[in-house]
Amino acid sequence: MAEFTSEIPALRSEKHPIEFAALLHLRLVTIHPFVDGNGRTARLLMNLALLQSGYPVTIIPPVLRSEYLSAVRLGNSGDSVPFVTLVSNMVWESQRDYVRLLENLERK
Repeated sequence: MAEFTSEIPALRSEKHPIEFAALLHLRLVTIHPFVDGNGRTARLLMNLALLQSGYPVTIIPPVLRSEYLSAVRLGNSGDSVPFVTLVSNMVWESQRDYVRLLENLERK
């Protein structure tokens, strides 16, 4: 955990905010520091990083669970691209959802 937390500032400065948030999530899940709740904690950490950079809270829906787990496994073996891509797509979808909500409010 100490190594993980010490890498955060450099990672934040080197990566795009969405990639940074995805890598935080992936790295925490990979080191699996808790007996229970690693995925929930990683999603909270990811969303905190996204919110700090002005992005919306992002949900990875249960229907994508197998894709999520597959991307995590690939990330555990060193290939983070599928996971970052999945998170990027989910951030995009969340932003689209918020825009639709705002557009509907304007019509009322």
